[in-house]
Amino acid sequence: MRTFGFRTSRLAAAAVAATLATAGLAGGAAAQQQQTVVFWNNWDGSRTAQLRTVLDEFEKRNPGIKVENVTLSSDTTAQRMLTALASGAVPDLYMTQANDFPRWAGLGALQPLDDLVKRDGVDLDKLFFKSSIDGSRWNGRLIQYPFKVATSLMVWYNKDLFRKAGLDPDKPPRTWAELEEAAKKTTIVNNGVVEQLGINICLNCNTGAGSENPFIELLSRNGGNVLTADAKGVAFDDQKGVDTLRWMVAFSERTSGNWSNAVRQFGTTWKDLRPSFYAGKMAMMLDGPFLWNILANDAPGMQEKVGVFLLPTNDRNPEARQRYIAYGVPGYGIPRGAKNVEGAWKLLKFIGSEDAGACAFFRFQKRADTPLRDCQVEVPATVADVFRANAELVEAPVAPTSFQQVHVRIQQMQEAALLGKQTPEEAIKAAADDVRRILSRTN
Repeated sequence: MRTFGFRTSRLAAAAVAATLATAGLAGGAAAQQQQTVVFWNNWDGSRTAQLRTVLDEFEKRNPGIKVENVTLSSDTTAQRMLTALASGAVPDLYMTQANDFPRWAGLGALQPLDDLVKRDGVDLDKLFFKSSIDGSRWNGRLIQYPFKVATSLMVWYNKDLFRKAGLDPDKPPRTWAELEEAAKKTTIVNNGVVEQLGINICLNCNTGAGSENPFIELLSRNGGNVLTADAKGVAFDDQKGVDTLRWMVAFSERTSGNWSNAVRQFGTTWKDLRPSFYAGKMAMMLDGPFLWNILANDAPGMQEKVGVFLLPTNDRNPEARQRYIAYGVPGYGIPRGAKNVEGAWKLLKFIGSEDAGACAFFRFQKRADTPLRDCQVEVPATVADVFRANAELVEAPVAPTSFQQVHVRIQQMQEAALLGKQTPEEAIKAAADDVRRILSRTN
């Protein structure tokens, strides 16, 4: 582990502060003796107290700055930010969500950080995984500091249920065919009732909530793309996209009878699925790196029973490889019009890149999806290796400002096909037509 420092001289800082003030980047006023940085974020539950510990350490190191921590709900934060932008009463630091980052960047809601990074000699490539920085840029400008690796779903599995089904828990599935075989062997159906489920292949597919999108995850592992390279056109309606959705439907039919059976008895959201996984009623579940920390709080006895592996690739496609396409990376940004830019920048560096801030927050949570290359979190080596591999496989292409709408429409597409309301081909075509209309209105 290491602590990252940033270099600046008093004369240089004063000169740059004057320049930034002229450009409207310094909040229009010099720092006062006592400053307050208003920080909006979604770190609720047990994480609020953990974050406060980190913020207390920041205040101790910066006695002239106090942090007003405002915890928001992920369901309401976007609307509150839009209202703040309209009124001019923005926070000094704001936490973005993955699918919303392109919108804020496209609206010009967040200030570019490049001048501050250059001033303080920050080596971004040394600090962060490449995809985390790529996904935090907009039109070539750095808009935020990433606070975690873009969420890529992994497969968590119950080793005891694998053994009981005759599967080797030390050799988890690597291909779609192997995942399907494992799901069949770990699914128990009696008289049409699914008593034990292998896996629900489409997490959150009937809600549109969150940034998780199993179709995009699986399409990524089938050599496909969601959008064209310039983010102005649709790419998921090619043969790879059709094959991916067909496989998702066939997978559910061959393992649990159909997707409706699995959802009716086990649900589709994490709130529904995790308790079944803890109780040994599900052998595998799609979840993020953060599940390790959640297990420590919700089901500590499960940590000894679980393993984790990367979402498998399509073995029938020679072009398939381990990759995940992330349209937007979650992070912390400084809104335009923030009253205390210099204080916000100091806080951003601390909670975004320094060992005592950013890394300490992840250590408290025992989660290893940090975007920092050198942040060491205490998790078993087998789990840490998968987390590291997961971070390295993310790609962050150009994203449209309307990607949240695109995401929701693809979620609806999956649901329609999985529930049998449309064939995979019909669902793909209808969604592709709608996404083209969405992109034409916003590009």
